[in-house]
Amino acid sequence: MEFLRSMQMSSLTDFPRDAWRAVRRFWPLVLLLALAGGWIWFAFVLSDAQGRLDLPRGYSIRMTCEDDPEADLWRGGCERLEADIAARGRPSFFELFRAFVVVHHGPTPREAAAGAAGAQAEPGFDLDAVLAGQRHGLAIERHEFEGVQARAHAEAVKDAIDARDRALLVIERAGLSMPPLIAGAAANLVHPGTMLRGARKYVDVLRGRAKHSDLVTGGSGRR
Repeated sequence: MEFLRSMQMSSLTDFPRDAWRAVRRFWPLVLLLALAGGWIWFAFVLSDAQGRLDLPRGYSIRMTCEDDPEADLWRGGCERLEADIAARGRPSFFELFRAFVVVHHGPTPREAAAGAAGAQAEPGFDLDAVLAGQRHGLAIERHEFEGVQARAHAEAVKDAIDARDRALLVIERAGLSMPPLIAGAAANLVHPGTMLRGARKYVDVLRGRAKHSDLVTGGSGRR
């Protein structure tokens, strides 16, 4: 019995020494594994922040397109999302991955429609008239139409807003669960630029200079 106790004490004292020797010997590998682990951890932190902001955005799209006595003031364009709003069931991992890419790693609607910005300005073009009664003309979306001077350009921005909102509806349909968290993290990992911007903002959050939501919006509120 005494022998066993001495062996246990010896192993307890030798383990920290042996572990330290292993770390010193393989420190580049240990450092690489630590960095990789931290990078993956932050991808999930960022995915969680993205998903928690996307859920109310997706829900607001559904609310905007619900029947209402005054719906004619803003429901124009909702018919373009009817199938997406009516969709039921859990989206697949690929659908979620693609949705996170569109919402958080793709261009904004204004940027996506930049190719149509070269359209010749239409004499007498009235953007207010084009967006009247349209959900695309709500204040939260209006900045996407900055500089639009032709109907073709306006339609291109609308199409881009619809594409983003379809992606938000996919994320909203998945809810707060593990599949969207993993899909969002995977999308983050293959877009290191977003990760780096998020990491810089995370430092500001830790220092009290930014809100947690700024991890996603960058403090601009654009997305």
